[in-house]
Amino acid sequence: YQNAIVNIVINPVQDNSFFFNTGWGNSGYNYSNEYFQQTLIRELGGKNATRYPARFYTEWEARRDNIQPDWVIDLTLRNMDIPRPSNYNYSRNASKQIEVGRDTSGHIVYQTVYATVNVTRQSFTARAEMEVNITEVATRKGISYKTYRDEYTWQEEHASYNGDNRALSGNDWDMINNSAFNEPRKEDVLNELYRRIYPQVKSNISYAVDW
Repeated sequence: YQNAIVNIVINPVQDNSFFFNTGWGNSGYNYSNEYFQQTLIRELGGKNATRYPARFYTEWEARRDNIQPDWVIDLTLRNMDIPRPSNYNYSRNASKQIEVGRDTSGHIVYQTVYATVNVTRQSFTARAEMEVNITEVATRKGISYKTYRDEYTWQEEHASYNGDNRALSGNDWDMINNSAFNEPRKEDVLNELYRRIYPQVKSNISYAVDW
């Protein structure tokens, strides 16, 4: 069993996407890429892994411990697209029956009030792909090559109204009182895409080493 253990170096995520090539997002980018790599190594068990006949290292850890890796795993982020939000405007009618008093017989009298809610929606769908390439170091033989794709959708709505404000619902007021669009930072979108892709990558590596 000891002789069959595979020593594996997992490299940080490399980004061949448009955003990195144009100098976007260096602070969040570096943190996310190293965090993705280090989380994989930690959750797979690192150099003390017991679930699989494998040990997992960063390149620096392998050099420090004088470990000759048997496999290397390269992670490459490609085709990342975080578009500008698009606007969509629409209107809808709101109405509500409200109590306005009582008649001479003591019965409640209702009145229907109306308003028009004018909504502006901002939204985008971000996408990314991650290639996972597992290679045997000595022979350069490919052990596994997979590409995983995922997406993240953000949407927010603001509103104004015309008419009687008594016709408005709680959701209507939330949109009216929301005075500014809270568009997520690109770093946050990248982290969200990483979070969605991560389980797929981890499962792929687990499958490759679990014989």
